[in-house]
Amino acid sequence: MEAAINPIWQHSVRRDGDVCSVALSGELDLGLGDTLTDVLAQQIRRPGTAAVRVDLAAVTFIDSWAIGVLVKARQAAAAAGCRFFVSNPHGHVRRVLDVAGVLPTLSAEPTR
Repeated sequence: MEAAINPIWQHSVRRDGDVCSVALSGELDLGLGDTLTDVLAQQIRRPGTAAVRVDLAAVTFIDSWAIGVLVKARQAAAAAGCRFFVSNPHGHVRRVLDVAGVLPTLSAEPTR
């Protein structure tokens, strides 16, 4: 398992066979620059990855920029033949994803 610590947000990556789980926490906003994009792209491109699950249980804030990163990561995963989905959004994060109209698409765990 790998982890990164930042005062605003954190992530950890765990692999279970061909499934990668990326747990995010804290605030996901424009201030992340390309870091979140890079974390997700690295896991999508990693050989042997069939699915990337992004756990949002500990995310307290998300803005439109971070939503765009998740949508683009889902598109990149689909192009690479990899499943991509988010799980456990709650509170503010769930409401923002719902209002943006992406919750059903991002949270649906695709079948193989």
